[in-house]
Amino acid sequence: MLFGTGGYFAGRATAPEAAAEPSTPAPAPSSPLGVFEQNQVAVNQPDFAGSSLTAISEGWLPYLSTCSRSGTPGGPKVNAGEKVRVRCTLDGMSAIFVEYESVAERDKARVKAMGQAVDARTLTPGVAPAAERPTPSGRTTGNYLEYAFRLTEGGTTRTVSGMWWDDAQAPVAGYLLAYWKEGLGEKWEPMRDLWSRYA
Repeated sequence: MLFGTGGYFAGRATAPEAAAEPSTPAPAPSSPLGVFEQNQVAVNQPDFAGSSLTAISEGWLPYLSTCSRSGTPGGPKVNAGEKVRVRCTLDGMSAIFVEYESVAERDKARVKAMGQAVDARTLTPGVAPAAERPTPSGRTTGNYLEYAFRLTEGGTTRTVSGMWWDDAQAPVAGYLLAYWKEGLGEKWEPMRDLWSRYA
């Protein structure tokens, strides 16, 4: 046992140093988006191409689905004063992005939503006051407001809640729409959460 222990230490002392492990290259930085989200960006970008909607829609592109653009087969119709309208879905909500003919036309549309913001105090308790503020991403700064209205379809009347935001630097706006009870469980927080993530 004595020789065994001595032999072990003698061998360790005279053994050549182990060769250094070959270094493995660090993995290349990957996109923060998953494969599905990257694909959604590629699928959705053509609906926004050639419009002024790039900045206001950028954070939403990976998460939108079934987008359609005005002027294409089956696409949404533009309202008076609108140049381009893109309608998409997102987690059971409608996400709509609009480029207006002018800032004045955009502001006219916002005034209509502001009237519905007054109704929202009764229809959707907890509605936030309108404010001018930057989006959480900092990509745009403009007007933010929450509103609501009653909609009758097929003999059934339901409350729809909406969230509007625009870009003060361009004649564009985006808004989310969802059924207050069936889509949001009569709470503003789910819609606000999506806005805080992607706007």
